[in-house]
Amino acid sequence: MRRTWFRGWVTQMALMAIALCVVLVVPLAAPSGAPQRPRVLITGARTISDRVAVTFASAKGKPTTDVHLLAFNDLHGNLEATSALTIYGKFAGGAAYLAKAVKDLQSEYGDMQATLLAGDNIGASPLANGFFHEEPITIASNLMNVDFASVGNHEFDKGATELLRIQEGGCHPVDGCTGAPYALADGGTSDVYPGADFQYLSANVRVDATGQTLFPAVGVKEFESNSGTDIKVGFIGEVLEATPTIVTPTGVAGLTFQDEAVAANRAARELRTMGVRIPVLVIHEGGFQSSPSALNGCGGNLAGSAIAEIASRLDDQIKIIVSAHTHAEYRCTITTADGVTRLITSASSFGRILSDLTLRINDRSGTLVSASAENVIVENALNTPAPGVQRIPDTSKEDPAVQAVVEQYVEAAAPLANQVIGSIQGDLTRTGDTEGESALGNVIADAQLTATQPAGLGEADLAFMNPGGIRADLLFDAISSGGEAPGEVTYGEAFTVQPFGNSLVTKTMTGAMLRSLLEQQFPGCGGQAVKRILQVSNTFSYEQDPAAATCSALIGRMWVDGTEVQPTDMFRVTMNSFLAAGGDGFTVFNQGTDALGGAQDIDALVAYFAAAGDTGIAVPAQDRIVAPTTP
Repeated sequence: MRRTWFRGWVTQMALMAIALCVVLVVPLAAPSGAPQRPRVLITGARTISDRVAVTFASAKGKPTTDVHLLAFNDLHGNLEATSALTIYGKFAGGAAYLAKAVKDLQSEYGDMQATLLAGDNIGASPLANGFFHEEPITIASNLMNVDFASVGNHEFDKGATELLRIQEGGCHPVDGCTGAPYALADGGTSDVYPGADFQYLSANVRVDATGQTLFPAVGVKEFESNSGTDIKVGFIGEVLEATPTIVTPTGVAGLTFQDEAVAANRAARELRTMGVRIPVLVIHEGGFQSSPSALNGCGGNLAGSAIAEIASRLDDQIKIIVSAHTHAEYRCTITTADGVTRLITSASSFGRILSDLTLRINDRSGTLVSASAENVIVENALNTPAPGVQRIPDTSKEDPAVQAVVEQYVEAAAPLANQVIGSIQGDLTRTGDTEGESALGNVIADAQLTATQPAGLGEADLAFMNPGGIRADLLFDAISSGGEAPGEVTYGEAFTVQPFGNSLVTKTMTGAMLRSLLEQQFPGCGGQAVKRILQVSNTFSYEQDPAAATCSALIGRMWVDGTEVQPTDMFRVTMNSFLAAGGDGFTVFNQGTDALGGAQDIDALVAYFAAAGDTGIAVPAQDRIVAPTTP
């Protein structure tokens, strides 16, 4: 038998006031009163067979009970299992396959489990989910019997009022319940969107000066121990404090985002007053492994990550952290210099990995004895990925109820997927030239610059695009997906190129920062592990010498709008939210200031196609990255 409790929700009247509030400026630095801890030491498994377990207390002669936590994150509305979703040499992910993996473990563990998601369940979604206002993936998550969810930054893409509707239910105020009928967990259906059966938690998202949180700060689930006593496990849900810098201002209007450690420690104290001795932090913030990464590894780069810094300042009772946001996978132990050790996990993205944590608990005291974790790949195919190989579905690994939801919305979204948004005059490919510049990368960078150039939207001077975020080519003679003519591009094809739905972010950077950033494209420079060449807009060009012996010699002269860049020059620079957080090892982006969130990248690309009109988008010259010349 289990019971769940929620604390800290706001009244409906207070929530209605959110839309009327102004945008608040939130400092990114920790408050002066925030507790300070020494730097952390991070260790973890290096191979799949390694075991990461943390012992907190002796269990000798004491009755114990195991409680299991099933966790995933950053699903981003990925209903379908597609050939594009792979990890560690496997086709993986998709809602129906994740649901089957989750339900199998729920069946194995019975009442002794809690299922969690760590944010970005919605937002930045593929077409079949986004077209129906993020409702389908929420319905699928209901069918997975999720208990608690932290909010993620993408939960705020459409603002707090819409997020509250996702939680509480009701028809969309503009379109109505276009996703009906909605599948229910009891096997029935509803003509009205029913909302989330799980509870969103937001300990560090406040709606007013009294400290009232948007959603409950904490949730509690009770379990019956092997000895017949009640065991309480508490869950603290949070999102990264920097959310306002990577979400459009309207999405966070009226909200303040507090320092994560300060809010988590406050929530841990609240849980103690409720008799809860085991607080679990479910947080939409994370880190990256260094290359090569491992499914159950803990690469060194995590040591400098945001989640490690937060962990160094947490209440001693918070020993379990379920993290997210970076789309990375890891399981680690984090130990501060004063001897506090924590277990931390992350489960990649798109339902490709499921984290299975085991908490061994003292029946009498209700405290942790030990904890361990394993990341498991959610496989979905009878074959393995290879160039030109299409995935062959393994239907035995699908959950039939969720698969029915997937098919319902994929079929319903087909008319939009086949809508023509513009045309191209020739092939736009991801293939880089000798310097790493690609035609499609140039087009995407130009689109993002165009979207953020106007006053009030960033006033950008130049834009960068990460090559790994370009997932497919746009070919003039591509096989028609919906009856379009050669050269015509559909919305679905554009989505395939940019499926992540990252928000655009514009920051102020100096010429010296730009030089350091470009040096980070090369292995061994600024912590970069592999060569990654950023794609640049047509307002920017620079000299590159990849054969240079030193990092400082890799980059020569740089120009913005034809004027050579000086170290102290200031520019407004656009990048996607992934890069803005230091993704792909480009940590120099973190040095940018005065961040302003913008539209989603796919919207910028669609608008760029529309502006090209009937002539379509020409194949741009690849002349923005050039070899050094004598001045």
